[in-house]
Amino acid sequence: MDGILKEELARLKVTEKGYAREIRKLPKGTIHEKRIKRHLYPYLVYSKGSKVIYRYVGKLAEAELAKLKDDIVLRKKYQTLLRETRQNIRRIEKILHGKR
Repeated sequence: MDGILKEELARLKVTEKGYAREIRKLPKGTIHEKRIKRHLYPYLVYSKGSKVIYRYVGKLAEAELAKLKDDIVLRKKYQTLLRETRQNIRRIEKILHGKR
């Protein structure tokens, strides 16, 4: 039983590093569209410390804007999976250390 838990712990740690690497590649924040004089302008909104940063994305084609939105959704999915993986790591470490 102890060997199986150690193998699972090692697998989870590799998975954790993979999720963290993928999250770093993807853009952070959300897309917010500001309406200025009847035109919509896309901004990437994210926080840096206690500040909220609005970065103008520019006049992107619809396909590029859709890809950016998909990347943001994918990042949120990876963040959820990373959080679950870290919870499982903590749970398995408690079991392993409790047996000693």
